[in-house]
Amino acid sequence: MALDERGIYLAEVNRKYPRSFQTLGYDSLMDVDSMYKPKMISTFEMCVNSILTLLFMKPGQYPSIPELGIDIESYLHEYSDDPTVPQKIKNALNDQCNRIEVTGIEIDCKIDKTDEGVDALILTITGNDRLCYGNETNTVLIGISYDKLNRLYIRKHNI
Repeated sequence: MALDERGIYLAEVNRKYPRSFQTLGYDSLMDVDSMYKPKMISTFEMCVNSILTLLFMKPGQYPSIPELGIDIESYLHEYSDDPTVPQKIKNALNDQCNRIEVTGIEIDCKIDKTDEGVDALILTITGNDRLCYGNETNTVLIGISYDKLNRLYIRKHNI
């Protein structure tokens, strides 16, 4: 059997991310790690990916849960006009995370300015110690704004 055809075993994942600490389980990516095995991510990374998905989804994309989705692009031009937008987004994210049972994280939302003076939404996602076991960090910053060509721009940074 060639090295790149070999799958990953649950015992290998459990060494890195103990099952009892991963309340939502594991996820594999369409990528391979340094040993050419399917790349696995922890529950905390799954939570961050779920939040990004919720931010970009438009309500109605999932017919069975039509209210799921924030449609962040619709808020981006309201930052400077409405100081309540970060709280609205935070409340909507918390509500939707509860609905899809994403737990063990804290979300904070604020507005900041980029180096070019453009308003940007800054999300801080912090996971509890149990959720982040095996990760390098327990906090992720996500910045969302428009670039110079007026396209949606996202930057994710582990703290």
